[in-house]
Amino acid sequence: MTTLHVTNAKIWTGDPARPFASSLTIDDGRITGLDTPHSNEPLLDCGGDFVTPGLIDAHMHLALGGESLSQTDLSGATSREAFESLLAEGHRRLDPDQWLIANGWSESAIGGTPDQSWLDACGDRPTVCWRMDLHAALVNRAVIDRLDLPDDQTITELGGRIGRDADGRPDGELVEQAAWRYLVPAIPEAPIQARRDALLAATSHCLKHGLTAVRTMEYREVLQDVIEPMRDRMMLRCAIVLLDRTLPLDLEWISSFRKDEQMQIVGCKSFIDGTIGSRTARLHEPWEDRPGDRGELVELAREQQLHAWQKDVHRHDLDTAVHAIGDEAVSIALQLHEASTGAARCAIEHAELIREEDLPRVAGALLSMQPLHRATDARDALIGLGPDRISSLAPLRRMLEAGACFAFGSDWPVVTCDPRPGMKAAITGEDEHGDPIMPHEGIPAEAALHGWTSGAAMACRRRDIGQLQPQSCGDLVRWSHDLLHMDWSQDTPRVHTTVLGGKVVYDVEEGIEP
Repeated sequence: MTTLHVTNAKIWTGDPARPFASSLTIDDGRITGLDTPHSNEPLLDCGGDFVTPGLIDAHMHLALGGESLSQTDLSGATSREAFESLLAEGHRRLDPDQWLIANGWSESAIGGTPDQSWLDACGDRPTVCWRMDLHAALVNRAVIDRLDLPDDQTITELGGRIGRDADGRPDGELVEQAAWRYLVPAIPEAPIQARRDALLAATSHCLKHGLTAVRTMEYREVLQDVIEPMRDRMMLRCAIVLLDRTLPLDLEWISSFRKDEQMQIVGCKSFIDGTIGSRTARLHEPWEDRPGDRGELVELAREQQLHAWQKDVHRHDLDTAVHAIGDEAVSIALQLHEASTGAARCAIEHAELIREEDLPRVAGALLSMQPLHRATDARDALIGLGPDRISSLAPLRRMLEAGACFAFGSDWPVVTCDPRPGMKAAITGEDEHGDPIMPHEGIPAEAALHGWTSGAAMACRRRDIGQLQPQSCGDLVRWSHDLLHMDWSQDTPRVHTTVLGGKVVYDVEEGIEP
């Protein structure tokens, strides 16, 4: 039997029946006691530090996140000059035959919408610059010449857009289905071993940020070729939500998938609309800065097949997860939630915009939200919605008071998987620049912590993670600050130690790396 005694700590258990303890014991990966006397080694003396359950990211793309770690990161660009400098640096470090893949830019950060001329530093190298939401891309002529793009009527019917110049030629802007159906298949895949190595890098990255479990959105091909072969080396608990959503569904193979404490398939995901930044989120009323444009319904929502899809998914005892960002998309997603009457449920992913009249409907709904999106989208949302409708932007406190169940995450690599900026956004109601954006919608620190622990565990269909109580998994994080009582507007906590199944997998003081 392997044992770890955690002592001299202020432990927030996440269990309302017993919220705090000063010590706990983990035997063979499971918690066997709280505040029980012990004197044997090994000991993890926390020096009075604050300890929480291991955090859980309820919505990310783990494989994509791993790949993004070696791609050009444009999220720090605040001007055209910085944007072009980052691309030039990425161009210099690539082999001549490689495509340059960059991600993370947003109009609000760089002061405008980039065009193909911003990509000139890459010459004739095929270059793809994904907007931070991954729902729009800017590509250069070297990429356009490789794509067999359809006419505008066809792409509009599919739920996408191709930007065009004054002469009607594609100008490099590809939005929604134009990017997903025509660009993505053309991008060369990295060698399989490189993708698996990137996955391991992603798991290490998560553990350093205090994440011990993730709910990750993945295609079957990625799960079977990249993730499953590495499951015994990953040191991260994974709940898989499948992205394959073309009807008729092929889900019979799931019954033979090995389900254990490390990995399991919990659901299937579909899309209702797009995003705020791309103006493809579906609204009840038009965008303020796009008269007559209410955004897009996409895929199964556009084909009015969401309810048939959900019935099929639930028939296989899996949850549904629906991407819904605009207020009309959220209204549609709430219909799916209300139609979920059995053990399988519908999780609403993002739920960024909601009408006042729909707030009572969130009672009991599982809202898989990303508070950092509220912060990063705030300025763009104000432009797109106007001051009269900005109150619909992720009103977390009103959602909480209405009885919503929060499962918080990041959507990495859309934004960082580091949970601290998201916690700050949820608690303070500030945008990414520290400016208040309806600060009265901030929620208590404990409610935010539940979103990254017990609430996210619910989305993962797990009862043995997200809390520190007897028989729970021995997953915990030791912090530099008391997360419940610190000033989130001024201070930033640090992860000192991450423990997974009773094993210290990361410790900044001891130099232990995952």
